[in-house]
Amino acid sequence: MQKLHTILINGSKICYKTVGKGTPILFIHGWGVDHLLWENQIEHTVRKIRNNYQRIYFDLPGMGNSTAGNNIHNSDDILNSINQFINSVIGDKHFLVAGESYGGYLARGLLLQRSEEIDGLFLLCPLMYPGYRTGRHSEHIILERDKDFIETLPEKNREAFESLSVVQTEQTYKDYHKDINTRIIKENEGFLAKKLDGAFSHDINKVPYIYRKPTLILLGRQDTEVGFEDQYELFRNFPRATLAVLDKSGHCLQIEQKKIFKAVLLEWLDRVRSYKKC
Repeated sequence: MQKLHTILINGSKICYKTVGKGTPILFIHGWGVDHLLWENQIEHTVRKIRNNYQRIYFDLPGMGNSTAGNNIHNSDDILNSINQFINSVIGDKHFLVAGESYGGYLARGLLLQRSEEIDGLFLLCPLMYPGYRTGRHSEHIILERDKDFIETLPEKNREAFESLSVVQTEQTYKDYHKDINTRIIKENEGFLAKKLDGAFSHDINKVPYIYRKPTLILLGRQDTEVGFEDQYELFRNFPRATLAVLDKSGHCLQIEQKKIFKAVLLEWLDRVRSYKKC
């Protein structure tokens, strides 16, 4: 894996890496995790077409290895940092955006500002309403469990995995602990819990807009964090969207339904490619 670079943006230190060349894809991770949530699964998925895309992975201010400046208070401030990051790293190129969970909420805010530059959008288990489990969400159920393996794990390693996962097997456990990094560095202690208001200053769900470029909205039927029902309304804003609700998947859909995740991601990139040729 490549080394992380750093860039200073208004007092925030943003850690990021770019992989490959071609059409830029900006990957925005969710609340309290880091860029590895995207990187490990994406790099495995696009290996045969990696020369066509520049993958841009970064840690949001105050998360992962990035630190937040004193001027970061809400999602408006986070989005302002993302915009400046885009200006510095992508420049005036057109690009694609993929946002997961809280990153999907931010991606929709970004879309309202830069829809002309964004040639395709992927929303993975996107947050609709800011706050912890504020929208309609599913009750936690387990649909597959390797009891013998899970019971060999230390309690401290099991707790978060079991609370989120619908599929509790050795492979999903390994993927979870490789991809879902909730470690908090010293500089970020207290930022999410006490300093950052995750909402925008305006309700982006009430802003009228239509985005007519290829979109993928991928949801987990058993998602305990953001659910899948509130996202139905997004089809009205995205006439070129594939909207799929996957059974046997929760908020960790990309590791619980890896085959389907890979297939629909590549199909979305195909649609973007054909759209750009029109």
